[in-house]
Amino acid sequence: MILTTWNYTLTDVDEMPSLLTVEEFNSMTAGRYPGDVRISPMISAAESAIREYCGWHLADNQPCQATFLGRDKAVSKTSCDILVQLPATYVTEVTSVTINGTEVSYFDITTDGLLWIYDSWVSRHDKIVVNYSSGLPETLMGGIKELICHRVTHALAQSYGIQSEAAGGVSVTYSANWINSARATALPEDNKEVLSPYRLRRVF
Repeated sequence: MILTTWNYTLTDVDEMPSLLTVEEFNSMTAGRYPGDVRISPMISAAESAIREYCGWHLADNQPCQATFLGRDKAVSKTSCDILVQLPATYVTEVTSVTINGTEVSYFDITTDGLLWIYDSWVSRHDKIVVNYSSGLPETLMGGIKELICHRVTHALAQSYGIQSEAAGGVSVTYSANWINSARATALPEDNKEVLSPYRLRRVF
């Protein structure tokens, strides 16, 4: 069980699932950095930066539990329904919803994490507990894996003082912006554009 920094719990794991393994990195870079001991910690650093930017664990699909109070910003109330913004952009299932310990049966969920609870009402002190599953499947992870690989490769190259590279007849010179963002945790604007579909967005 992991209490995440995003106010929900991953209930079935004891450590954050990896988005990219060292073996996958070596395969994607054709073994360019064999045995480099910095790869694993750099991957972990890049994963943490991406998850913090996106605001949830991203992958893989995991059982989760989130607890809200009626006064939370993630809870919106109408005359007879409740709308809850779950901290995920890829929700696959909601297994239970309780309000002050009483299970409710009438609710709907959207993939991007909006939970409608029908014919219910909460005061600002009431507690809503939602058990759900969320996370990107492996088939949707290609772009994120490529981004992590890119961040780590760039950080490795810059840590050697490399400002330009040539491979396969193609020469690349890094701009000052890239040189200044040599850390695996740095996320330049084009990286953020790639992550935009996976970033948690609040609707209220």
